[in-house]
Amino acid sequence: MVRRVVLHLSLLALGAGALRLAVVPAEVCPAVTAEQVRLAVDEAVAWIERGIASDGHFTYGYYRDDDVVNLDYNGARHAGVTMLLYQVALVHDPEVLDAADRGLGYMLDRLVEGDGWRAWQPSGPEIRLGANGLFLAALALRRQVTGDTQYDDLMRDVGRFALALQQHDGQMYCAWDVEEQRVLTVYGTYDTGEAAWALTLLDEAFPGEGWGEAALSTLEFMATDRLRVEGGLSQIPDHWAAYTLESLAPDLRDEGTIEYARKLAGYFGVRLRFESQRRGAGVNLWLRWYPGPPAGVGTAGEGMGALWRLSLSEEGLADLRPNMEERLVCMAGTMVSRQATAEEAAAYARPDLVQGAWFYRGYTQMDDEQHVILALLAALPLLERKAP
Repeated sequence: MVRRVVLHLSLLALGAGALRLAVVPAEVCPAVTAEQVRLAVDEAVAWIERGIASDGHFTYGYYRDDDVVNLDYNGARHAGVTMLLYQVALVHDPEVLDAADRGLGYMLDRLVEGDGWRAWQPSGPEIRLGANGLFLAALALRRQVTGDTQYDDLMRDVGRFALALQQHDGQMYCAWDVEEQRVLTVYGTYDTGEAAWALTLLDEAFPGEGWGEAALSTLEFMATDRLRVEGGLSQIPDHWAAYTLESLAPDLRDEGTIEYARKLAGYFGVRLRFESQRRGAGVNLWLRWYPGPPAGVGTAGEGMGALWRLSLSEEGLADLRPNMEERLVCMAGTMVSRQATAEEAAAYARPDLVQGAWFYRGYTQMDDEQHVILALLAALPLLERKAP
């Protein structure tokens, strides 16, 4: 009898161990301090600043093992990095304002006019909604940082471009054909959320002009009908939607928008927990693959950060706050530990294109730095609160 019990217990222990190893690997959250996060942000911002060209465009990407600079470019990512620098100037380091203005100048040199609107056109025959949503966000954040109102008319004009692509149900098409002067009925993965967030920032700058109501219409579409209308296998875990929820005027929020926020928090939480289980070696490599692309981890951190900030004033999210805080702190430790240090960078041909960046299998791209920086800044208040 005793031998049978011991055998059964041994089998249970082996089964539990196999389950832990194969299905639910242990989570690892490296210890991290507020000072380490601030230093990581400074190092990553310095990587971006070193890559600014004379015309204001940024280094797009770099393969460190082959010493190859990626010469591609993307308008939405340019606008996103410019927007990032204004956010850094707003909450962390005002000294980056000059770099942000240089990135803005690249866009201001490429404006086109339409029927009652203006927008920026990076290249090609189309004007993209997402690129202009982030352009508008950059302008709005610059206004917050500097108090400078010289671009107020331009902000409204870019907002009207977004409205020209918005449909009666809040749906957003994502491109305007310059040659044919018409809306292209195509969808973008993140264009819709980028535009919605920009409209909430426009509403903060110019309340009472209807921008918030326009943003709410698109937010409700994203929460309810987007999957059905645009197709797809699952709801998009859109961090821009989280920013929109955070910035939306309180009187425009209701039970539906808060329920959408709760769903997004669930998506981001699963993504960040999964990331904390990745080791990139041994059996774990086969079970969880390599540590994820930095931009992907960063967007989940950004989204969680926006919803955590919202939870501080929104009782409908208060019960999620402890878990969100745990996820954010764990993410910060993970990403600080993965950043390329000066010592690591010295082993490569171009240390200046390695130090301070986050790489995925030997490659980094400007939006990797953008999204991780913003995720770390979201976690920073939590770590400062814990500091002695």
